[in-house]
Amino acid sequence: MVDLATLVRSSIQSEKQGFSACVLLSNNSRTVRKIAEELPKGLNMVTLTSSQKVAQSLSGDGFEVKILDEPLSAQGLSVLNRLHDMILQGLGEGRFGNNDKILAILAEPMTGVIIVEANNLSSNRLGPLSNEHEIDIEVLAKLMDLARHIGGRGREGHAVGALFVIGSVPKLRRYSTALVLNPFKGHSEMRRSILNLNNHETLAEFAWLDGAILFNSKGIASDAGRYIQVPSGIVAKPGEGGRHLAGRSISQLANSIAICVSSSGIITLYSNGRERYKVRLS
Repeated sequence: MVDLATLVRSSIQSEKQGFSACVLLSNNSRTVRKIAEELPKGLNMVTLTSSQKVAQSLSGDGFEVKILDEPLSAQGLSVLNRLHDMILQGLGEGRFGNNDKILAILAEPMTGVIIVEANNLSSNRLGPLSNEHEIDIEVLAKLMDLARHIGGRGREGHAVGALFVIGSVPKLRRYSTALVLNPFKGHSEMRRSILNLNNHETLAEFAWLDGAILFNSKGIASDAGRYIQVPSGIVAKPGEGGRHLAGRSISQLANSIAICVSSSGIITLYSNGRERYKVRLS
């Protein structure tokens, strides 16, 4: 069986035009250092890990590291979706260029090498959406993380759906009605921010309520349990459920972004009344 270092070496030798960036997923610092020795000098490598200990060890030696909020070992095949979204986030943040050829190396939960052409991801990029709506790319990325968490785990063993809407809160409230008392009222912004990973479990619990959770452009949750008022002029498409219709509608009416999580494990992102991104969880 070919080991990972040999596989990386072979991929580099067979790619005549070379790579402009490298992404490595691993929770083993020894593996990261071994792979780094196989890479051409000057090639930028970002290591994604869910281990704080590994992150501290590698950072101390000058490696660029990003910590994941979910354990790598528990992600299974869904890690491929996660890798895809992380590269999209890197494009939005400017870490990768639109014409970059990226060597993606998986050390766990599976072993393999994937060659990613960044320009092939242009149709699904989150970066342009964040710019269009003047929303920080990290806010959009963290909301997608929460959507994956809810879609992949559900609640009490049962699949659930959710709807998040990001935009001008006054506009969002104008086209929605409160179904429950607002659970976020009176709480500090720190306890309502999507950027604070400690809040994700709380947000996930409120997400199962009927209606949508509203966020401002900074990722601060303002309301939960909001019923979206769909006007008669906006009709459902064939096979479109109520949650997706509500998400598409509010994104159009309030010039916002809506992220819809279906109970079947599909995440759909709407912008200005159009579907702009879709991913199916494994």
